[in-house]
Amino acid sequence: MDLNTGMKMTLTDTVTMDNAAKTLGSGSLLVYGTPAMLLLVEKTAVALLEGHLDEGMTTVGTNLNVDHVSATPLDAEVSCQVELTEIDRKRLVFSVEVKDAAGVIGKGTHERFIVQADKFQQKANGKFQA
Repeated sequence: MDLNTGMKMTLTDTVTMDNAAKTLGSGSLLVYGTPAMLLLVEKTAVALLEGHLDEGMTTVGTNLNVDHVSATPLDAEVSCQVELTEIDRKRLVFSVEVKDAAGVIGKGTHERFIVQADKFQQKANGKFQA
């Protein structure tokens, strides 16, 4: 594992009908939907970790604590920056900031845990088996 606090990653997204609150069912307006913003946060954290985990390992999201503080209209671009701020054994904590051209639209934290991919998948697949 090759992870250090202070590592950062930024990804962007464009507000479209597909990720608008009205389309996603999280509201009635044609603005960037909170579910889309949270997905961008997770994607950005996963992108940061790519290539830094040991073979056979992956991460799962366990906590999102992000305030969506400003609306962003259709066709605008948003960017999400995550910074790895804490490594506690297999627990990873990221600070999160999402912006559009006018400023911050989302801010908070995201937590992921490092797991063995095959073992985790097998456990999930067997969850409802007798």
